[in-house]
Amino acid sequence: MVIAVWWARPADAGPAHLDLLSDAERQRRAALRRPEDQARQTTAAALLRVAAGRELGQAPHSVRVERACPDCAVPHGRPVLPGTGLHVSVSHSGDRIAVVLGRGGPLGVDVEHAAPERDVAGLSRLALSPAELARGVPDQVGFYTYWTRKESVLKATGDGLRVAMTRIEVSAPHEPPRLHHYDGRPEVVAGSSMYTLSPGTGYQAALTVLDVAGPVEVVERDGSVLLAGHQGDGL
Repeated sequence: MVIAVWWARPADAGPAHLDLLSDAERQRRAALRRPEDQARQTTAAALLRVAAGRELGQAPHSVRVERACPDCAVPHGRPVLPGTGLHVSVSHSGDRIAVVLGRGGPLGVDVEHAAPERDVAGLSRLALSPAELARGVPDQVGFYTYWTRKESVLKATGDGLRVAMTRIEVSAPHEPPRLHHYDGRPEVVAGSSMYTLSPGTGYQAALTVLDVAGPVEVVERDGSVLLAGHQGDGL
């Protein structure tokens, strides 16, 4: 089974791609004050529809994306493509946007800008489990390796912010990515596969896939080419 990871930058979407956003996505975009946040949201939403349309053989504007939140009525939950059999996940940070699609099982992607000014020692105490802290305080790259691995798990399960990162244990940054422990959810540990992605210098990224039988091939692709090739309502 192939899982496609599409990478793009906020500037890869132009005014023409605004036509792909739903009414709810347009409202969310309008509520964002900073132009860079608007650009990230627009590019992520457009890339999701163009990539899904490519996979499904549909015009991007006809791809229905639902974002129901399990905790409130605001449509800002993780994206779902109902009735397609496709699982998707989206993440963006700084100058990187990731859109992932696959047919095997739930998946979660996270990309983070490893900002050098962040106090990773303080953040580690809030995000790392006791077993992880026992390995020593990580450096900048190590901390964001931990963070993206954990966040990818939380996005794959759909638990999000409802579960503290300290309840999850993953492999050390220098080790192959793996989920070791998830409080109260042994089935997640048993059914998970984790992958390190390549977002470029200054960024860390990870992907978690759940409940997949058989081998998985993760392919990272250039989403800017996909967006540049989108022509109006065509495929």
